[in-house]
Amino acid sequence: MKSYIVFSFLSLAIFFTFFGPLLVSGDIQFCPGSFTADGTCDNISCGNLALLEWPASKMPHSCKCAVGGSNKSNCTCLIVC
Repeated sequence: MKSYIVFSFLSLAIFFTFFGPLLVSGDIQFCPGSFTADGTCDNISCGNLALLEWPASKMPHSCKCAVGGSNKSNCTCLIVC
C-alpha cells in the first residue's frame, strides 16, 4: 500500500515537472459579468447563482448584488474574459 502511494506522488511530481509550464500559460484576465436573478438581495446568493449561470471555466468570484426592480436583483461577478 505504501509503495502505491509513493508511486502515485512520484508520478504526479514527474507529470507537473514536465507539463506544469504548459498548464499555466500567462496571467488570467478577469472581466465583469452580470445577470438578473429573481428575488431580493437579502434572499439570494449571487455567488451560488453565478455557478449555475456560467461554466466552471469562467471562475466567477467577487459577486455583488444590486436591487434591480420589483423582486429582481442584478448580480455582478468577475469572470474570466
